[in-house]
Amino acid sequence: MDLNTIAMFTQVVECGSFTQAAEMLDLTKSTISRKIAELESHLGVRLLTRSTRNLVLTQEGEAFYQSCVQMLDIMEQAELEVTANQDLIRGRLNVVMPVELGHLVLGQYINDFLKLYPNVTIHLELTNREVDIIGEGIDLYAQIGDITDSSMVARPFHSSQRVLVASPEYLAQYGEINSPADLKPPHYQIKIYNAAVKIPNWHLKQADEDVHVDLPYRLRVNTITSSLMACLDGLGIAILPEFICREHLREGRLVALLPDWNMSNAPVSFVYPQRKLMPKRLRVFIDYMISRCEQRDRAMKENMSG
Repeated sequence: MDLNTIAMFTQVVECGSFTQAAEMLDLTKSTISRKIAELESHLGVRLLTRSTRNLVLTQEGEAFYQSCVQMLDIMEQAELEVTANQDLIRGRLNVVMPVELGHLVLGQYINDFLKLYPNVTIHLELTNREVDIIGEGIDLYAQIGDITDSSMVARPFHSSQRVLVASPEYLAQYGEINSPADLKPPHYQIKIYNAAVKIPNWHLKQADEDVHVDLPYRLRVNTITSSLMACLDGLGIAILPEFICREHLREGRLVALLPDWNMSNAPVSFVYPQRKLMPKRLRVFIDYMISRCEQRDRAMKENMSG
């Protein structure tokens, strides 16, 4: 297969149009169309379904496209490694992360990275759905919680403390929580069901004691922000990352429950497929993001100690 034809195919997919791809590559539309037809004939499958308005990848086309992207990445990286352009960081990154992590922590760092590296393009998706890193062609996924897929590489960069919280209004209505034994009806939890954030069961630890809590719920939500809002409105007890509710605790809108009992921390990691030759843009991006997160954690510790 001709690498130029593969590059044409990926450009057509990413533009969603033969016309736009031809303009990007400075070729005629007829040339692009002919080359893609030859590629389909060579492979013996249809890669694209054409209509008057758009192009849709077939199942075979989607699988072939993901392979082509990786192939072109490897070729580009190999070229950069042996030429004078080794310091040039360029290309596209597909990045996915949970909504709150993107909005409250990492989003600004991504913006700053793009200012430093103007030749990099980032496709960022903030979602709380379950993702298929390899099948969807994701370069980097930020996961909250333990990593269970041994085929992935994980680089932890933060550990978020979890706290048990409720509003003063809720406690006035349903009663104070002075020990784990008080975590029973009529109290309610605000339950989080979230594919992107691995929420463990409620386990409270103190010395040698380990208490499992399973409160009933009246509200189940799929984002940490929704859980926070419901907790502030007095709809139940929530388990939340400390950075989400820090200001509300400081200003008295929420109360930390059972502070002498420990809850498991939530590790936060960058996860990506194992690759023998990682694109330089991805390696630089990961290092930059981790460095910024470490700076943030150090600053927070200094402020707390001060």
